[in-house]
Amino acid sequence: MKDEQLIKNLIKQGESDQLEFKESVRKEDIAKVLCAFLNAEGGTILIGVQDGGKVIGINDADKQESELKNYLFRSIIPEAPITISTEIIGNKTILLAKVWNGSKPPYVFNGAIYYRKKAQTVKATSSDISKLIVERQKTELHWERQPALGIGLEDLDELEIRKTLKDLAQYGRGKMFSETETEDFLTYYGLYQNGILTNAAVVLFAKEPTRYLPQCRVRLTVYKGSKSSDTFIYDKIFEGNLFRSIEEILQFFDVNIATKSRFSDKKWFREDMTFPKLALREGLMNAFIHRDFTSVSGTVTVAFYPDRLEITNTGELYGGYTPSSLAKNHLSVPRNPDIAHVCFLRQLIEKIGRGTIKMIEDCESKGYPKPVWQSNSGVTILTFKDVTVTSNTDDAVNDAVNDAVNDAVNDAVRRGIIDAVSDAVSDTISDAVKAIIANDKGVSITEIMNKTGKSNATVKRYLQILRTIQFIEFRGAAKTGKYYLTQKALAEIAKKK
Repeated sequence: MKDEQLIKNLIKQGESDQLEFKESVRKEDIAKVLCAFLNAEGGTILIGVQDGGKVIGINDADKQESELKNYLFRSIIPEAPITISTEIIGNKTILLAKVWNGSKPPYVFNGAIYYRKKAQTVKATSSDISKLIVERQKTELHWERQPALGIGLEDLDELEIRKTLKDLAQYGRGKMFSETETEDFLTYYGLYQNGILTNAAVVLFAKEPTRYLPQCRVRLTVYKGSKSSDTFIYDKIFEGNLFRSIEEILQFFDVNIATKSRFSDKKWFREDMTFPKLALREGLMNAFIHRDFTSVSGTVTVAFYPDRLEITNTGELYGGYTPSSLAKNHLSVPRNPDIAHVCFLRQLIEKIGRGTIKMIEDCESKGYPKPVWQSNSGVTILTFKDVTVTSNTDDAVNDAVNDAVNDAVNDAVRRGIIDAVSDAVSDTISDAVKAIIANDKGVSITEIMNKTGKSNATVKRYLQILRTIQFIEFRGAAKTGKYYLTQKALAEIAKKK
């Protein structure tokens, strides 16, 4: 289902306590509604849609979007993360403005506090204001906003922060900051308060988050048999920040998930079905942003069995949702809104609760059964049937790496990009790639030297070959950075399996 159809389905539901239609860009009216959403459970405004749901569109959408953003950022107090985007419905252009429930209520616009009463925006009564103040006290005690002791700005991953600022500038999903305004960025999005980083900042950007929050660990296991089996082919703990862990687990998926084959009733040959990568990414993201971090022993587990993949996170479904409701259009109510919002800025999650619907569609389009959710006993389990890994992970990766590296090197030799390379050199280059795959946090030159038994100068020469054929990239500072596989390398290795 396309984004356009998802918005059409949302319009059909009609206005509610979390959804309102506006015919045109009347800035004051829009600010009042968003202020009310911030003081309640969050919500979405579709601008260019009449009360009855008819899409009429707006003119000069880009200009109107820019002016509305600037107006809202200046006029709602305290500062609130508001997202505005342009959407196309048929041949009409509309604006979508969204906020989650604010973490610093009461929010004020033009000297007044607004509140949401069913589908109406009204001025808050003294009783409403009292409730908002109580809610703010609760929010300030919320796990995400609690101070993370013992960690400073120097302990954050500058590369991931720069990526976030770059995505903000490129996609315009929120208020933008320059690379020199790191503290302002962290403060604005609720991650740095009164000179202290929050738990959410640790989850998102810490270099070593498990030093402060052990529940940030993620375990990925490939079991040989059933769930009760204690025999596994592969077992690894990921201890990086959210973005690093997601990237490294997706790399594992790219390299190790087995191709599904089937014989069509109408075709007398085998069809190889690619795995539902979008669905698996969405499932991982949901596990990270909806997990209950309050349990120190809580974690996310990614477990492969001979017939399925299970992604489990602590915490049952949040916001009153049930497994059956996830297959329908719904507005997103994240358990961890600060973490969720930064993931939204990075384009890792969507504006509306469309991720679960896309997961279902991706699985069906790739010939896989629909994903299944279970939520009870303090955990949520997402199951992807028929998503499995190769029977012997290590051997499969080794063969795939050898073939992919040899092909890439030979191609570069033929095109004159590098000089001829001997079989021995090619084998050592493959060993370097395997060392990078085996390490969760990237690999340094010293680690590759230990793996291959080669000198510093030799390893540097081999790494230059890998960079020439675009198999690796260097991330981080000159002295402390490490080498990682590129998306091109992962794709080539996956092809060889």
